[in-house]
Amino acid sequence: MSQFDALELPREHSGFTPTTASRLPVYVEPAPEEALLSWLLRLATRLGISMHALASQSFGVDDRFGHTRWWCRPHPWVLARIAERSDIHVARLRQMTFDGFEPAYRDDEASLRFAGRRYETAMSESPAYRFAVCGPCLENDAKPYLRRQWLLGWMAVCPDHRTILIDRSHACGARFRFGRFTSPASFSPAICRRCGTSVLSGGHIPVHASVIRIQAALLQAKRAGVTEIDGLGRLTWKELVALIDILIGMVYTDLTLAERSRVLRLYLAETYLVPQDDNSIVDSRHGSLRFLAWLIEGWPVSPGAVVGRSLLMRWLTAPRNRLCRHLRPPSADPWTAGPENFEPQIFERLRNLAGVG
Repeated sequence: MSQFDALELPREHSGFTPTTASRLPVYVEPAPEEALLSWLLRLATRLGISMHALASQSFGVDDRFGHTRWWCRPHPWVLARIAERSDIHVARLRQMTFDGFEPAYRDDEASLRFAGRRYETAMSESPAYRFAVCGPCLENDAKPYLRRQWLLGWMAVCPDHRTILIDRSHACGARFRFGRFTSPASFSPAICRRCGTSVLSGGHIPVHASVIRIQAALLQAKRAGVTEIDGLGRLTWKELVALIDILIGMVYTDLTLAERSRVLRLYLAETYLVPQDDNSIVDSRHGSLRFLAWLIEGWPVSPGAVVGRSLLMRWLTAPRNRLCRHLRPPSADPWTAGPENFEPQIFERLRNLAGVG
């Protein structure tokens, strides 16, 4: 028998119905800028139960496999139930969610969203929910926890310390991911689940200035819905995601191997990079944003932007695209290309950026 009362969702899931449910037996204070998921895992760890048991039996959420990511934007009823049982105000709980961000568009919040591997047609999908951390932040925490912004899958830099977010163990190379939400929680984001090594043991790498600039533009658009980028002008969040999908997606789904090799050689020569994990455009948050910055900064005359504009022109004039899911709408004919891949207003904005609108 669980120590919690089994709860069911009201039939009319449009609001909160007051109940006589008791307070949870422990209280966990949310930390500054903490993600709701992090707080839930810390609470489950204190209680010695699984995340699923906490969510289902205390808060009425049925997410035994953890695929819905309900903690990103919980229903108001769920927030009210959590507030009732945890003694934490709804407004504070809401600040721990993605409620203040633009709604997800084209799965933009997924892990490594703008890295090359997300565009490769042969990439296998993993149900694991991964995360990244800032070493200096965790070092300063009395009890390590995850910040809300770190759970955006394209975040590469800590805005406070300007260091690259760590997303894999320095010791074994495994990417950080949460354990099964159906197993008793033992949440410690500063320890690799695979090898047990501290994630803070590998030192901290300073971030490149271009990544700071492009991430700031992305965050501005994700928060406010619009952003300004020199050369590109005013872009909505959807327009920016669409542009990124085309520029990076075309590199992996339309260019020949020889063409891709020439683009990457130009990129490496222009940015004076020594290839390494932190700069990988295929499998690194930092590397993917640095490549993106190269493609759009100085639009349309910088060497990288010339490549970016040519990729956009090629997509606009191509008779078809390939199987990349980011360049076509769900369930569409994979061999059909054209403006139907994006909303009409976005397609017209893309034509304008290419200089053909």
